[in-house]
Amino acid sequence: MRKPVTNSIVLVILLAVMIVSLAFSGSGLSRVKCSSVNVVINEDSPRFLDEKEIEKIILKNNEKLFEKKLSAVNTDVIEEKLEKVASIKKAEVFRKISGTELDFKGQLIVEVEQRRPIVRIIAGNKDYYLDGEGVKIPRNDKFTAKVVVVNGNVPDKYAQEKLLPFVKFIDENEFWKAMIGQIYVRQNEELVLVPQIGDQLIEFGKADQVREKFRNLKALYQQVFADTGWEKYRRINLKYENQVVCTKK
Repeated sequence: MRKPVTNSIVLVILLAVMIVSLAFSGSGLSRVKCSSVNVVINEDSPRFLDEKEIEKIILKNNEKLFEKKLSAVNTDVIEEKLEKVASIKKAEVFRKISGTELDFKGQLIVEVEQRRPIVRIIAGNKDYYLDGEGVKIPRNDKFTAKVVVVNGNVPDKYAQEKLLPFVKFIDENEFWKAMIGQIYVRQNEELVLVPQIGDQLIEFGKADQVREKFRNLKALYQQVFADTGWEKYRRINLKYENQVVCTKK
């Protein structure tokens, strides 16, 4: 008959211990300070900035970060500051507490996705990248993206309105993305393409009728150059409607 009473006493004691423990933990957690920042860059992301550089940006905008309670750190503000950096597309910040009741550690986990460039523009004193949304990304000596390079006469307005759609077409097509390595823009906005294979130049004309011109060029590669070889021609002209004119060496 005494067993139910004994079980009830044990249960009450366990509940009391749990309540005290939770109260202590809650009080302890509220006092945990931010002691470190862990920056995680998406593995598929370009690395215009590395982990240490991103951490420096965070600490520059939060000079007393490691003096703050973790619960008082405004993660939204940190995300907003990071996403104002040209090369950063998205940032997410999480709070993490680890350790024991006697030694809690507060940490900020910062997950970062950097912008993926599709073109590099080197013209005059300009040297920068553009991503698919037209966002300018400053050149960084520590990282070089393998993208098509554009030289020549490239005003910013032209780059945004005409060049970017043209380069996006190339970037979205695996064949042309592998084939075209460089673009030169003349004063009259006509384009000269430099392929990765062969030493001929491609007179593309202006950035119009893009799909049709590339379709004709691909037909030339598949139906003519496959038989005659690449080395016989020094120039390919696509400027004229529904025509491809080749100049021999």
